Parts: sequence; C-alpha cells; structure tokens
Amino acid sequence: MNSPTPPTGTRKVLVTGGGSGIGLAVCEALLAAGGSVVAVGRRAGLLEGLAARFPGRAHALRRDLADARARDGLAAEAARLLGGLDGFVHSAGNVVHQPPGHITEEALRSQLELNLVAPLRLGEQALALLEPGGGMVFISSTLAHKPVPTSAAYSAAKAGLLQVMKTLALAGAPRQLRANAVLPGVVDTDMVRAPRLQLGEKALSPDEAEARVEAQLAGLAALHPLGLGQPAHVAEAAVHLLGAPWTTGAEYVVDGGMLL
Repeated sequence: MNSPTPPTGTRKVLVTGGGSGIGLAVCEALLAAGGSVVAVGRRAGLLEGLAARFPGRAHALRRDLADARARDGLAAEAARLLGGLDGFVHSAGNVVHQPPGHITEEALRSQLELNLVAPLRLGEQALALLEPGGGMVFISSTLAHKPVPTSAAYSAAKAGLLQVMKTLALAGAPRQLRANAVLPGVVDTDMVRAPRLQLGEKALSPDEAEARVEAQLAGLAALHPLGLGQPAHVAEAAVHLLGAPWTTGAEYVVDGGMLL
C-alpha cells in the first residue's frame, strides 16, 4: 500500500536550528512523515549525521544565521536542493540570562539578531519562494508573554517575532501561504542545560556546574504542571501547523500548563 502524500507545507521544508533540540525533532518528524528537509545550523557534524540517516531526503547546510551574509539566498539554496519549497521552520535561537542593568551589548545584539532579525529576513525569502498553500512556523516562547527578570532581551525578541509572524501571515494570505508560531514552555534541550551564572560568577567547576544544572532543571520542571517538555512535543505542533490549511496568524502554546 502506498503511503499517503504529506500535506502541502510538510513536503519540502527548510528548517533552521536543524542539528539539535527542537529543530532536529522537527526534521525527524517531517522525514518520518515522508517529507524532505534542508537542515541549517552551525555544527556541521550534527547536520551531516542527520543527512547520513536519510540520504537523498535530508540535506545539511552549515550557516551562522546571526551573520546577514550567511542568510543571503538561503531559501533559494534550499529550494534548489529540494526541487522546490513549501515549508519553512525557524527554530534557531539563543538566550543569555542577564538582569536589567547587567545586559551586555553583545548579548543584546546577538539575541535580537538570531531571534528576531534572522527569522524576519528568512521569512521574507520564504514568502517569495513558497509554493501556494505552503506554511511557515516560527518557534517563539511563552517568555514572549510572561518574562522573567533575566529575559528582557530574549522576551523582547520573541514578542517581536510574533508580530513578524502575523505580518507574514497577512502578506501571504492572497497566495494561501500561512504563517504561525509555536510558543513552548521550557523544553529539555542543550540550551536549558547550560548552567546559569549568578552576577559576578566567571566560571564553575565541573561538579558545581552539574549541581547547578540539576537545581535549574528541578526548579523549571516545578513551574509546569505536566513537567518539562521534550523537543518532540514542540515538533508535533510545528508539523501540524505547517500542514494546517485554514490556520494562519496563530499562537500555538505548548507549555505543559505553565501559563496556567
């Protein structure tokens, strides 16, 4: 029996941050459903590992999306590799926790560039290239609506990303192009497992770092009635939105009940 054809939006997809975490889970879910992907990230080994597991259907592109030059022509390159493009997922992102008064210029600029400017520019590229009926999904965050004392730059960027998404949804509607966002709570990824330094701390010993991360994860899990999320939980929502033909401009919260 032939497998059903994947819905438009999930067949030929560009995924940023595709080497690890949520982006990798999105790639794996799309590939499992019969789609093809171009996975973009900074770590060549992780990307090439995905491509090796799905030869001919997963393609790896190493790019630092904080660099405007690296973003130029990215969607066109993905379309060339895939023979067209009907989906785009922006999962690449970074967070640096710093309280007001201690936000460095480097941390501010890097978070705005990768979490806001990059998805805007890539969304513009996708808007011009996606096949009719295609979809875009942007991974935002519940911190866009409910910040914490150390998330000013990250929360601002992710809140701005929601307005980028809605603008692209309006612009794409005449061609039946859709744009939506997933707002995860805390998901157990490498980014969450990086130890958060206190003000004045320069470095931690391996034992101190391990204890700090354990305490972090326990504290974060306690904020969620259903516990910490897994990348696959967010990927499931992203793939659904890519193929949902009458959903656009939506903020899809996947947070284990945290906002409750």
